[in-house]
Amino acid sequence: CAGGAPKPPGCIYRVPTGLTYNSSVLPNAPYARPEGAVVQAWHPGHWASWMFEVMGAPGSNATHLMFSRGGFQGARGSYDGGRAADSFFIENVLEELDFENEFFFDPDTQLLHYFTERPGFARADVEVTGLKVLVNVTGTMAAPVKGFTLRGVTLRNTALTYLDPHSMPSGGDWALGRSAAVVLAGVEDALIDACTFHKLDGNALFINGYARRTTVQNSLFDEIGDNIIGQLGNTVGAGAEAWGMGWDGTKGEQPRGTRIIGNLAHRCGLFEKQSSFYFQAKSCQNEIRENIFYDGPRAAVNFNDGFGGGSRLENNLLFNSVLESGDHSAVNTWDRQVYVTDVRNGTASTVKADDEISGNLIIGSLYSQDSIDNDDGSSYYSTHHNVFVYASQALKNDYSGHDNLHHANLDLFLGKGLGINAQLPGHQDGFFANRLVLQNSDGYASYDCKCAEDECPALHDNAIFTPNGQMSDVCGQSLAQRQKAGVDLGTTVRSWPSTDTLISWAREVLDLPAL
Repeated sequence: CAGGAPKPPGCIYRVPTGLTYNSSVLPNAPYARPEGAVVQAWHPGHWASWMFEVMGAPGSNATHLMFSRGGFQGARGSYDGGRAADSFFIENVLEELDFENEFFFDPDTQLLHYFTERPGFARADVEVTGLKVLVNVTGTMAAPVKGFTLRGVTLRNTALTYLDPHSMPSGGDWALGRSAAVVLAGVEDALIDACTFHKLDGNALFINGYARRTTVQNSLFDEIGDNIIGQLGNTVGAGAEAWGMGWDGTKGEQPRGTRIIGNLAHRCGLFEKQSSFYFQAKSCQNEIRENIFYDGPRAAVNFNDGFGGGSRLENNLLFNSVLESGDHSAVNTWDRQVYVTDVRNGTASTVKADDEISGNLIIGSLYSQDSIDNDDGSSYYSTHHNVFVYASQALKNDYSGHDNLHHANLDLFLGKGLGINAQLPGHQDGFFANRLVLQNSDGYASYDCKCAEDECPALHDNAIFTPNGQMSDVCGQSLAQRQKAGVDLGTTVRSWPSTDTLISWAREVLDLPAL
């Protein structure tokens, strides 16, 4: 119940158990055979999509459709006391067969119904896939599979998995199905190179449990139903009834040292909207570098927890993310749960190593809440030498997050520089040496103005640009007054620079040759 969740019992996981309808909502109902129909619905905050299987009579009738299973495709339930879900649609029912290429298989008659209005259509060859996993490489931590290579292979057309069991991987919002077209578990030095992952209805690649130095490079991923690449480790300390969970990560049964390099990926989350190009939970010391990703419904990259740290997200191009959901950004992090690892300095500690985000070009093309959404306690991030285009704000930190540094970045056309929570002495955030182009003159900084010197964010040497060259007061003081008091030294405010200047700055920050 930490972070932005309501207090108990409001944070208890709740999902709809059915829906009430009338002819204006579902004009083709009631259905002769409702059992087996699937309702797909948005979480009320558009944080995830849920899938529910409909039960038959007497549960479902002329005014109600009751669910037999589902709603486990996200880790955050409905709002307490509010609406249970948002927009929805229904599928896999004969009466709704009314659009080109739709089909319905009747399990009672064994007939496949297909809808088309194409003239002269008489017959067709039908190919059906039943496989959900195409390649499964499974060893153990004690006896790992070493040196497995998959090179130059095309993998396509796996079956739907959204009604298969999902688990809550850690303290973030994601739920995760533990299957994919390619599953790696208990491996060392595995290599996936120059492969094509195409039209896969579940996850494309899943790295589970113990794994060391896996490399995924030079591959193409497109038209993926769920996540493209997901990693999930195991911890101990929660007892046998919650195997794989718990606070203790020192046993090492996690994916570590994975390298995701030079891949082109687009169009994930075709079915499950809480999905990403890259997802990690209870995994650390990874490198996500020189990839291009676009067209996803939620974050392009998601760190579901603060386990271990030591990962690097660098030199990637990310755009057209958060296309269908809300309250998110191209890169999202959570840190609601305490873990003990030895990653930071070799000794067991709850303090993670710094995660580093650098050299990326991230464009918030449609909706991006923050340059980096360091949400719900996220801590120890160093974000530097990136170019961010379009977002509500640059540095976000809330619900007791701390020790996040946003520095030497170029933030273009944002609403605010930083909005952060109060912090403890010696654990303040930093926002310095950035070039910040704001959409207005009143959005530079928002933080606890009553903070002591060792609690206030480190603010200095920022170049701020506004449409009129003016900046409103921060904490009731003008920039000149703040600097006279020794705060935010070296920061300047000017009018917007030219487009050519912005382009040259972007090339400089990303270490690209001048035009």
